[in-house]
Amino acid sequence: MASEAASAERLKIALDLHDTAVQPYIGLRMGLCALRKKAAADNPLREDLDALAGVADGVIADLRRYAGQVRHGANGPCGLVLPHLHRQAARIQSLYGIEIAINVDGQVHLDDRMTAEVLQMAGEGLNNICKHTHARHGSVRLGCQNGRLLLRIENEACETQAAKFEPRSITERAAALGGRAQVSQCAGRTQVQVEIPI
Repeated sequence: MASEAASAERLKIALDLHDTAVQPYIGLRMGLCALRKKAAADNPLREDLDALAGVADGVIADLRRYAGQVRHGANGPCGLVLPHLHRQAARIQSLYGIEIAINVDGQVHLDDRMTAEVLQMAGEGLNNICKHTHARHGSVRLGCQNGRLLLRIENEACETQAAKFEPRSITERAAALGGRAQVSQCAGRTQVQVEIPI
């Protein structure tokens, strides 16, 4: 019964992803293509419109792939997490020029709920790096130790970032899962470490 319920929930999530995430990006891409057709051959924005349409294509492909993985489940440690994080890291490098290393320490097996939570927290941490720092390098590291999931998001820090930083969304999400998040700065790096019992 639990397996059937999980399968039904995965199907619902996959359909929701298609309707609420994939379709708007398809509409955006169609709009960009329509604008490009209106632009004259000597219009300097044609190249930018092509680049934006290419980004939209990549997002659509990623979301479709992710929806398929959610629908059919994923086998193996970090089945859904690693491919998604690697794609997100590649996208960040192409858009912001920030190199993000993705690492897993040992065997990490996550259920559906924890997979969704890890993706949400890691995504929030990566967004913080892009929006609130001048870092050129960062990393996401996953591991399990003594019955606890460890998620560490790191980036280079500069002198002007010495003020106390608290990622409120990550902290609240970790607390809701019975865990905690803490921020430390050491040796020119800012580190957000999340620990959650699993």
